[in-house]
Amino acid sequence: MRYRTDYSPALLNEPSQQLQLGNWHLHYQAYATRADDPRHPVLLLGGAFQCFRSFASEVEELLADHPVILLDLPCQGGNLQLAPELGLEALADLIADFVVEQNLPPLMPIGLSYGSALAGLFAARHPQHCSRLLLAGITAFGRRGARVLLEESLALLAEGRCAEFAHGAVTGLLNPTRSQETGVAPVFRKALLRQLQRLSATEIERYRQNSQRLLDFSGFTQHPICPTLVLAGEYDHFTQPWEHTLFASSCAAAECALIHNADHLANFEQRNACASLYTPFLRAEPLPLISPGSTHLPRSQWLQLEKRHEPRNAPRHSRARLHHAEVGELIVDVSELGFFGGLLHGDLPSHVPQRGWQLQMVDLPTLAILPLRSSSSELAWVFPHTDAAGSAALAERAVGATLVANPANEKASLAS
Repeated sequence: MRYRTDYSPALLNEPSQQLQLGNWHLHYQAYATRADDPRHPVLLLGGAFQCFRSFASEVEELLADHPVILLDLPCQGGNLQLAPELGLEALADLIADFVVEQNLPPLMPIGLSYGSALAGLFAARHPQHCSRLLLAGITAFGRRGARVLLEESLALLAEGRCAEFAHGAVTGLLNPTRSQETGVAPVFRKALLRQLQRLSATEIERYRQNSQRLLDFSGFTQHPICPTLVLAGEYDHFTQPWEHTLFASSCAAAECALIHNADHLANFEQRNACASLYTPFLRAEPLPLISPGSTHLPRSQWLQLEKRHEPRNAPRHSRARLHHAEVGELIVDVSELGFFGGLLHGDLPSHVPQRGWQLQMVDLPTLAILPLRSSSSELAWVFPHTDAAGSAALAERAVGATLVANPANEKASLAS
């Protein structure tokens, strides 16, 4: 590969180079300090809608030590080509085809969010082409709560309910109960909300295809054998810290770090904390034992992390009404309530529909819920957070409960 040597952030807005592999177009930009640089390149794989310009700071920092390649596969980033027939595995294989076609040495992928699944699969399926691997915001591991919310987002888009879809999606990515800690500005949250509310028909189809790939993915049958660093946002509810450590525990040579005061967008929210780990890892140097803004998690803790990602407290008024157009109205008792979900008890029907439930409590707006697990007397649920007023009321309650909660009383059941 011939690298460009004139990098500036403005170039990330320019049209990318394209490589044709069979029916598929791959978009990329490649930079280094010399055009024929033989060193192992860093490969940046972002989220499904993340564009190259969002990596401006990372490219500038990484170029001091490595060639840097930015790659958009079909349906990803600035690549508008649709690919409904390609699963995650097939997309990961396209990365390997790209390496062969460009005659590249083994890569060092950095995979974020949706890109983490692609990078992890590439490393696992093509170990000869991957020398080191860095993942953050791990996706595609099938937690029931995440699957239910993803299915609901697709249903909302199919029904044309874009505002409700957007609010639920933003709430999943940016944990509003921790906005003070993560420092996400309201203006950024509003900008992301507007972007998702205004998706074009093509962008909606891309979201549908990418989400369906995650839902169809049956899990990793093999794991990376190269040195791997997994970074988890401390307050990430979308891809929770225990999911990161669970993946790391199956890798042959993994390390795991918790990024403080971050949720799913850790590299954006706490850039310096992440960069302080990127640099030594990609140089094959030992990670610092103490690093500002992060905690190195010892392997002995990886499978012991709490799976309940928020405190669930008994509400002040437990009696509530549960309504469904087909089932009717039920009187129930809510025993656990948090921002993301809860648990109720009552005389429940043998068949619980997946959608259409409304929960009315004394001191909260009417809230949509999505069942996770149910029996004749108990139902665990998640909130889809499709209503701004309801989410705000829940967030206010959750923040207040967090301030007074006694951690010793938190329970570890019913992870969602």
